[in-house]
Amino acid sequence: MLTTSERFTTERLVLRRPHLSDAEAIFEYASNPKVIHYMDYCPRTDVSEVIKSLQDKFKQWESGNFSWVLTIKPDDRPIGTIACCVEGHAADFGYLLNQKYWGQGYATEAAIVVVQWAISQPGIYRVWATCDTENLASARVLEKSGLVCEGRLRCYQVRPNISAIPRDAFMYAKVRGAG
Repeated sequence: MLTTSERFTTERLVLRRPHLSDAEAIFEYASNPKVIHYMDYCPRTDVSEVIKSLQDKFKQWESGNFSWVLTIKPDDRPIGTIACCVEGHAADFGYLLNQKYWGQGYATEAAIVVVQWAISQPGIYRVWATCDTENLASARVLEKSGLVCEGRLRCYQVRPNISAIPRDAFMYAKVRGAG
């Protein structure tokens, strides 16, 4: 049985379920082309897009699609987002961080919490994530989070902010109990 928390606390961060009142703070980084560069969607152009996305995420929680905002203690303003989708025996995750907070270890700190939570669930044996092969900062985050690079997925995903042609990605994973 899958059990999750609406809130995780680390040394510097609080990861909590998002609220509609977070929309403006999320829009600040979700509209930044540098932040969204390697994502599979374009920068948000209006806060209403963020509100719609949040409403969708609220509905998805019960089906195993979890999303948390990252806040720095004691401030409750979101500086990033991390999401995890559980399907069968595996969980994949991804994150986004306001550019103002890059290079300070916040993405790694949040990823470690989500990876540890997911791999501790009785039915989950694989936690995985991908990143564009040019996104070396994300590759480092995934490695520091305990994942191992399993290889290159060729022509894996379109990154519309870079090209309409599918791009290569690295596949990272952490597994337990694998034979």
